[in-house]
Parts: sequence; C-alpha cells; structure tokens
Amino acid sequence: MLCLCILSKNVDAEEPVQFENSPQEKLHNSVEHYALNYSQSGATTVKLNLENALGVAISRNFELDAIKATGKVQHLAITERWRDFFPTLSLSYMQTEESRLREPDVRQHRMSVDSQITVYDGGQRSLAYDVAKLQALLARNDYRIALNEIIAKTRNAYFQVLQLRDSIEINRKTLERGKMQLMFINKELQLGEATKFDKLEIEAKVKEMELNFEKSKNDFTTGLNQFKRMLRVDWRQPVEVIGDIENDFIIRSLNEDKFSIDSLVAIAVKNRKEVESTDVEYIINQKKYTINKRYNFPRISVGLNYSLTDQEFFPREKNWGVNIKATTALWGNSADISTGYNEGENGNVRTLTNNESLQVLNSMDYKRKILESGIQLNISKEHKNDVRQQIALEVINSYTTLKNAWKLIDISRTQLELYDNQLVIERMKANMGDSRRYDLIKKEIERGEAAIAYLNSLVRYLSSASALEIALGKDVGFLRLTAMKGDSK
Repeated sequence: MLCLCILSKNVDAEEPVQFENSPQEKLHNSVEHYALNYSQSGATTVKLNLENALGVAISRNFELDAIKATGKVQHLAITERWRDFFPTLSLSYMQTEESRLREPDVRQHRMSVDSQITVYDGGQRSLAYDVAKLQALLARNDYRIALNEIIAKTRNAYFQVLQLRDSIEINRKTLERGKMQLMFINKELQLGEATKFDKLEIEAKVKEMELNFEKSKNDFTTGLNQFKRMLRVDWRQPVEVIGDIENDFIIRSLNEDKFSIDSLVAIAVKNRKEVESTDVEYIINQKKYTINKRYNFPRISVGLNYSLTDQEFFPREKNWGVNIKATTALWGNSADISTGYNEGENGNVRTLTNNESLQVLNSMDYKRKILESGIQLNISKEHKNDVRQQIALEVINSYTTLKNAWKLIDISRTQLELYDNQLVIERMKANMGDSRRYDLIKKEIERGEAAIAYLNSLVRYLSSASALEIALGKDVGFLRLTAMKGDSK
C-alpha cells in the first residue's frame, strides 16, 4: 500500500524548507522554459508536474499580463500628474503680412514665450498626484493577488487531477478482487458449495465495481480536460499529469504555538491588499470632501510672457509682462479677478490692466457635491471597518477548515488501515468457508471507498493550506504546511 510521510509534530516556520512554488522568482525563471518546451512539443505527449504546470498557467494567463500592463499605465499617470506641479511653457512664432491700399504694407515677425504657474488650487493637483500613486500601488497589489490566486487555483486543479487518476487505480484493483471472488463463487457453485443466489449477489456487486471503475475514468477525463482548459492548452494536445500525492509530498500540521488564530488575523489585516485598498479609498474620499467644502477657496495663478517683435527677421523689439489671476466661487456664483503689467517696444510702452468678472449662478452644484462626497466618505468609513471584520472571519473559517482537514487525514487513514486489517481476516474466513463471499466483496468495495476518502482528505488539506495562505494575503507556501519530498530539509 502507498504510504504518505506525515509529520504530526509542529514544525518551526523559520526552518529553511524549499517549496515547489516558493520563492516566486524560481517559478518566474521557469515560466519561459516550460512554455517553450510545450510549444516545441508538437503532437507528442506533454508531461506536467506541479512546477511546470504552474509555469504554463502563468505564462499563458492573459489576465495577468493585462494587470501588469495596467501597472505600467498607472506609472505613466504618476508622471503626468507630477508634471502638473511645474509651470506651463509655450513657445510660438508668428509671421504676419498685411497689404493696405494707399498705405504702406505692414509686416511683422513675433517670437514669444509664455509661462503659467498655479500658485494655489485648493489641493487639486496634490490630490490627483496622490490618487495616481495610490492607484499604481493598487495595480501592483492586484498583480500579486492575481498571481497567488493563479498559483492556488492551478495547485488545487493539479491535485484534483492526481486524485481522479489515483481513484481509477483504486477502483481497478477493487474490480480485480471482485472478479476474483466471482471466479471463486462460480467454482463453488459447480462444486455445490454455493447457491445460484450467492452467485447473483456477487455478480451484482461486481457490476457495481465496474460502474465505479468506468465512472472514475470518465471523471478523470473530464477533470483532465478542465485542467487543460485552465492552462489554456490546445484540446488536441496530449497531456500527462505526473506526480503522486502520497509519495511526492510532505504534509505538516500548522504550528499553533507560532501561528495562533489571533496572530493569523493580525497577519491578514496587515498584508491583505483589500485592507490597503479600503484605506486608500477612505483617504481619497476624505480629500475630495475637504476640497468640496473649500469650494470658495480661490485658485491663484501667475503668468509670465516675453516676446520679440520686428518688421524684419530676426526680431529685436522686446516685450514682457506679468499677471496674476484669481478665480473663486461665491454661493453658486463664480468671480474672476486679474491684474497684469506689461512693457513693450523696448520699455517705451508700459501698460497696467485690471479685469473683474462675475458669472451669476453658474456653480449651483457645490451643495450637491458636498453632500455626495460626505455620503461617500461615510460609506468608505463603514466599508473600511466591514472589510476588516470580513477578512477576520475568512481567516477564522480557513483556519478551522484546515484543522478539520488535518483531523480528517488521520481519521481516513485509520479507517483505511482498519479495512485492510479486516480484509485480511475476511479473506481467510471466506477461504475457510466461515464467511460468505458476499460479505467479503462488500468489504472490498468499502475498502476502495475508504482509500478514495483518504485521497480526498489529502487533497482537501492541500487546498485548505493554500486557501488559508491566500486569506492571509501572503504568498502560497508562507505557512510551510506542504513541501516536495526532494526539497524538504
């Protein structure tokens, strides 16, 4: 019988154990290699273990590429918002020729430089810059979340395929034993030691075994096709999933002295990107609410201009000017005030200008914006607290599921060992005629079901370990609950 190495004692999380999916750099380095091998494989059967299955899944996931591209876009947005803090600069050249009747023609060349800088805008530029930085951070976090989810999803699907494949072997061996008992009962019937009814009972059970065997083959084919679809492998490409759940993996229990439920919740609240996202949303809404309340704060800007004009090129007549402009809102109205000073014709002409304007009831939306931003602020505050509670419950549920899964491994393994011991005795009794072969074949079926239940418990624990690590917001393998036998130390 296949044997699984299970370490029941707690293992220190600081032990330097290497995992099949950690560190992530090792996986990234293998992605291109495995994808290349696959593309060059043609019609030959592609053999996938856990590591290169992860490589193929990551290299062929276009959603992950889209998230990475979004991160690049957000970094460009940061550069754009940073540019808003600097003055605008405009360079221009203009040539005019005016032909007049009975008067001399007018010809002019003009080269000018204009610059405008916003001195105060109520914090709009700062808000836009902060939002761009936070969105870039969220894009980076989204990539990490998506990568871990792909790893966890691929691991679970890989283990599920192995379970379905091993279930075929279990049902095949059970069917072989059933056919052996059918052969024995036929001989006993010929010798008069069994009745026809005994034979019919055995035949019915053998048909049940055949049904289970065929069903397990169909389930494996379906699971393998779903796995290929997840990896985005062409449906015509033959694929063989290699590995052994019982012999290739070491499964450890959670070190409860180091990782108590309180410490796990604290880790999740600290590392889950959803928490960071809600904090970011709350900060953004705070800033928007403050800006909307300060609707009447002026927007002040300073402008500078310098130009050269002349009838001939290169122009030599100097002109320059400076202006200050303020715009503000007043109870649904808006007002503009500007003043400027200009010198032209090489300082021979000086001009001072003052302009004031009032737009009546053109900003009636200020009350609505204040109310809406206040509502969003309260919603984001409640959402911020709710997400923390939700994450804590997710961790508790995952923690409880993991502990139960560990108990199920022990229970199902013990149950399987008991069935094996019962079968040894039941076969001896059946051979000596002290027991009905019908009872023996029922035990064979129950033993096969127990073996499948044991496999299910192993896969359940492996999946629960990944689910808990994802709930903590850490990389898969952080808790060091599973390891490849060749990589463990």
